[in-house]
Amino acid sequence: MPDTFGWLVLLGTALAASILGGVAGFGAGVVLLPVVAWTLGLRAAVPVLTVTMLVGNLSRLWWSRGEVDRAASVRFLAGAVPATALGAVLYAGTPTTALSLVIGAFLLASVPLRRFLFTPIVQVRLRHFPIIGAVFGFLSSLVVATGPVVTPFFLAYGLRRGAYIATEAVCAFGMHLTRGVVLTRYALLTWDTIAIGCVLGGTMFAGSWLGRRLLDRMSDRVFLHVIEALLIVMGLHFLLYPR
Repeated sequence: MPDTFGWLVLLGTALAASILGGVAGFGAGVVLLPVVAWTLGLRAAVPVLTVTMLVGNLSRLWWSRGEVDRAASVRFLAGAVPATALGAVLYAGTPTTALSLVIGAFLLASVPLRRFLFTPIVQVRLRHFPIIGAVFGFLSSLVVATGPVVTPFFLAYGLRRGAYIATEAVCAFGMHLTRGVVLTRYALLTWDTIAIGCVLGGTMFAGSWLGRRLLDRMSDRVFLHVIEALLIVMGLHFLLYPR
């Protein structure tokens, strides 16, 4: 369990991250991942974030619950659930240093990949969502924060604003729930990690509400530049300091 200073850092970061996630639909996991790893250790980061993001995505879903695209959600989860379970099994047996290198490489690669996916070349149809779900379900079990890269697929399909926020939240919730079940099987999801995750997730309810209020007021361009800068800094940190 973290000390008093650790709790203050975690709670402050969870609030700020959930505001970002409430505005853009992603970013919360990216911001929380290195802070949780620094405070609690990398091995505990994914289990804690699994519970935190489970509650956090539930809060984002609640504030936009009437705008879910059910067809896209069902197809995404059809591929994501089995792939997430497989990825969680691999995570359970992967050394910490290797996990750090995988996370760092993923965060750095997500910057150019996200930009490419926003180009007109990429066209997403409903039939593509099971494949998209399988790819990112697997990745989410290793790096958690797949939001920056999966976001363009939802946008390319045509989801916007509240519909995107709600649909992405449903899909993320399904992946986090699946990962949590598998991690429990391997004794990586303990009562301590559940308690910490629930506290951070509860904090994210307030941040998600604030983010929803700011959704129509913030510049997308400025926000995306901030997220990309965070991705680069955090990716380099995981690569250069894998332990």
